[in-house]
Amino acid sequence: MWLHFIIPIVCSVVLILYYYGRDQSQFHLYKSFMEAIAIALPLLIGVLCGMTASLEEQAGKFQVLLGGTSPKIIAYASKMLMLLLMELCSIGIALFLYIMGLTFILNVPDLSYDIFITGAAWLVVGSVILYVIYFFISCMFGMGASVLIGGAGLLMTALMNTGLGDAIWKYNPWAWSIRLSGLNGVLHFIEKDNYSLLMHEINSGVFIVIFGTICIIIAGLIWFNRWEGRKTFE
Repeated sequence: MWLHFIIPIVCSVVLILYYYGRDQSQFHLYKSFMEAIAIALPLLIGVLCGMTASLEEQAGKFQVLLGGTSPKIIAYASKMLMLLLMELCSIGIALFLYIMGLTFILNVPDLSYDIFITGAAWLVVGSVILYVIYFFISCMFGMGASVLIGGAGLLMTALMNTGLGDAIWKYNPWAWSIRLSGLNGVLHFIEKDNYSLLMHEINSGVFIVIFGTICIIIAGLIWFNRWEGRKTFE
C-alpha cells in the first residue's frame, strides 16, 4: 500500500530537482507534473489492485469479502472507496509537495494554485474506471496479469498523449486522466482564442467519462455480486 504514496511523492521531488535552476513557464511546470502522475497511474493502480486481491486470496480465498456478514455489494464498494481514498490522499500529498517546491524552492511568482488543484481532480476522476478494471483483472486472473496490463496501460497513456490520441482519447479510459488534466492546463495557460472549441472538447469528453465510468461501476457491482471466488481454472 505504501506504493500508492511513495511513487507520486517521488515524482514531485524529482520534478522539483529537475527544474531547479531552470527558467520554465507555469504551463510547463503544470504539464510536467500532470503527465508524470497520469502516466504512472495505470501501473501503480495495476500493482495496488493486484496486491489487494492477492491479500484477499491469501486471507481465505476471498471469503472475507465474499462471505462476510455485510452484502457483497457493500464489501466491494467499500474496497473501491478505500482504494480511491488512498489515491486521493497520495495525489493530494504529491501536489502539496510540488506546489511547496514551486513556491519556496523554485520561487515561481503568481502561481495559479486553483489550476493545479483542478488538474489533480481530473487525474482522480479519470482514473476511477481503471480501479474497477484492474480489480476485476486481479480477482479473476491474479496479480501477474494486473501488473502486466498495468504496464501496458502506462505505455497506452503515454501514446494517448501524442497526436495518436487526438481523435480517440475520449473512448480510451487510459487517456482520460492525462487528456482532461492537459486540456485544463491548455485552456488556462495558452488557448484563450479557442475557448469555446476547447470547452466543447472538454465537455464532450467529460460526458463520455461519466457515462463510461457509471456503466463500468454497475457492471463491476453485478459481477462481484455473482462471483463466488476464483476457480482452479481461472
